[in-house]
Amino acid sequence: MRVLRVLLIGIVGGALALVLAALLTTSGTEQAAPAPEHPAATAPEIRPGTLIERPRGFLTPAAPEKFDYSPSAEIARQSTRYQSDGLSWHALLPSGDAAAPVVVLLHGANRDGLSMLDMWQRVGRTRSVVLIAPDAPGETWAAQDITAPRIAAMLDTVAATRAIDRAQVYLFGHSAGASYAALLVNRGIGPWRAAALHGGYGPPDQYRPTPKAPPLRLYLGEHDHIFSVEGAQAAAAALAAAGHDTELHLIPDHTHWFYEIGPNLAADAWGWFDNLDDPF
Repeated sequence: MRVLRVLLIGIVGGALALVLAALLTTSGTEQAAPAPEHPAATAPEIRPGTLIERPRGFLTPAAPEKFDYSPSAEIARQSTRYQSDGLSWHALLPSGDAAAPVVVLLHGANRDGLSMLDMWQRVGRTRSVVLIAPDAPGETWAAQDITAPRIAAMLDTVAATRAIDRAQVYLFGHSAGASYAALLVNRGIGPWRAAALHGGYGPPDQYRPTPKAPPLRLYLGEHDHIFSVEGAQAAAAALAAAGHDTELHLIPDHTHWFYEIGPNLAADAWGWFDNLDDPF
């Protein structure tokens, strides 16, 4: 009997030990499991932009007598040339004291800022718009030419002598300047409220999805021999997919030549800039 009693005590004791060990193991496992503190971080959702394509026949310019252009002597006299943060640039400042909107103008290859001021000078004077036109350091624009500090330096320099509205800073580019402008806007380099482009765009695969993407308008001549309509359609679709509300305006019987259409195109682009808050 004594042997049986010892055996039973041993069995019961062993069972209790196993139960206790299991409880301790479970308790240790529960303590080791970290409690979630925050939900997993998620990337911001990118809303695709709208895409509109429309013909703009009334913008078709007269055929030029010759494809030859130089900035007018008047614009050279009336504008001011600056140097800031390693960049040369020109400005045309309208009269008045009220804070003025600003349009930064990017020229095409082998041109300079004066050619853009010349095309936009009527808008600048009649609509009280500050015009800023940098010169590309080389024959055309390179990735490092326009940086956020350089844009800020140009705006600060103008603001020291003429009040500007920093909530209304726009970008316009022609040809290589248009391609570069689209990239700046898509990458968030600058305080742009919107951008308009003429005769230029970049490869569709360079545009990245971006939150708070500014709207863009691309003008293209249907007979542009450098940038095709099909390429413009692909670039516009990519910009819209990246989040930009995008308009493609095709101009019948218009080529790549900017210097006949320039003043009327500037007026049309400014009308769009100035009414962005209005419905189509």
